[in-house]
Amino acid sequence: MELQVYDIPLDLQGIIDKITAFIWTRRYWECGEFRLLVPYTPQHINLLKIGRLITMREKDQNGHYLPVSDSKEMGQIRHIYIRENSQGLEEIEVLGKFITGWIGKRVVLHKIAATSTIPAIMRRIVQESVTAASNTGRRIPNITLAPLTGITRPTVEYAVEEDDNALNALEAAAKATFLGFGIYADVRAKTYTFRIYDGKNHTADQTANPPCIFSKEFDNIYEHEYVNSVEYLRTTAYVTSDGEKDEPRFVVEVNPQPTGHARSEVFVSANDIKQKYRDDNNNDITIPLPQYLEMLRQRGLAELENHVETLAFTSKVNTHSNLVYKEDYDLGDRVTCVNKKWNVRVNVRITEVQEVYESGNQEIFVTFGENLPTLADAMKQLVR
Repeated sequence: MELQVYDIPLDLQGIIDKITAFIWTRRYWECGEFRLLVPYTPQHINLLKIGRLITMREKDQNGHYLPVSDSKEMGQIRHIYIRENSQGLEEIEVLGKFITGWIGKRVVLHKIAATSTIPAIMRRIVQESVTAASNTGRRIPNITLAPLTGITRPTVEYAVEEDDNALNALEAAAKATFLGFGIYADVRAKTYTFRIYDGKNHTADQTANPPCIFSKEFDNIYEHEYVNSVEYLRTTAYVTSDGEKDEPRFVVEVNPQPTGHARSEVFVSANDIKQKYRDDNNNDITIPLPQYLEMLRQRGLAELENHVETLAFTSKVNTHSNLVYKEDYDLGDRVTCVNKKWNVRVNVRITEVQEVYESGNQEIFVTFGENLPTLADAMKQLVR
C-alpha cells in the first residue's frame, strides 16, 4: 500500500510507501483516527508535518490501484514523535484524526431550538458553526454541505445549546438517530464536503439488499468476541428543566412503560436547555411550554441511547472470503452475525472498522454493535 500526503489546499506533497505499521480507524457516528509508523528518512521528515493530510491510495481485489475518488476519507497529522527503538533504529510515529475533527474546532455560538428532523439540525450545526457562520472568521473555507438525499427521519422538537462543542453536538444527534457523518475530500476539485449518510440494511431478515452474514461456519471471520451486558442499561429517564429564579422546574418522565424488575431509572439534568433565551438579534424568546417539554423529552430519549443493553461482536475479518469489504459491507451497514456453537444470531450495525497494515499484510477488525463503555465513559454515564 501507499499513502498520499496533501496540504490543506489539497495539493499533493508526496507519497509514502515504506511503512512499518499503519492503523486507520473508521467510526460511524464519531470522528475516526489513525496511527502511522515509518522509518526515519529525510523524505519522511520532510513530508510528515503537523497539519498535513494523509489518505490511502486504495487497491481493488486484484491489487490494482483504484481511480481517485471524489469522496476520500482523510486524516490530519496532529502529533509527531521521533525516537530510537530498542534495536537502535530511528523511526517516526504520527498520530492524527480524520478531518471531520475540524468541526470540533468550533463551538455552538447560538442556541438552536427547532421543530425539524435531526439530519436537518445536524446540517444547521455545521452551517452556523463552520461553513456559513455570521462571523466570517469562524468559517472554514472550501467546505460545502451535501444534500440530504434519501435520508428520512421524523420531525421532532430538538435543542442544541450554546457553548456546546459543535462536534460533540453532532455526535450526540447522530447517535440518537443512528446516522453517520463526515467531511470528505475531492482532491481533483480541491474541495471538501460534509455528508450525512445512513448505513444500508444487509441483515438476513430483509430482501431489499443482498444479505451479509458473518460466521465462522462461512469462513469469513477468524476470531471474535461476543458481549451481551445490561450493566449500564437504563430504561426510564426523569429529565429536569432549568428552573431559574422564579421559573417553575419541570420534570418529564421518558419511557414510563417498564415496571418492576424491568425498570431501571436515570436522572437527567437538562439545565442547559433554557425555555427563555435571546436569539441572534438579541430578542427575548420564550419557547411555548408544549414545545419545551418535548425538547426535554428528546433529551431524555438521547440520554437513554447512552444506556442501552450492550450487544456486540468484535471480529477479525477474513479479507479473502465470500464478503468483500466496501463492496458487500461497509461502515454503518447493518449485518447479521452468527455463531451456532454459542447459539447466537444477532442483527447489528458496523460501528467501527480498524484497518491494520503491517509488514505488507492487511487485517480488518470490525466492531459489530456497541462495545462496553470504557471506565471513564461509564463513570460519566452514572453521574449524569
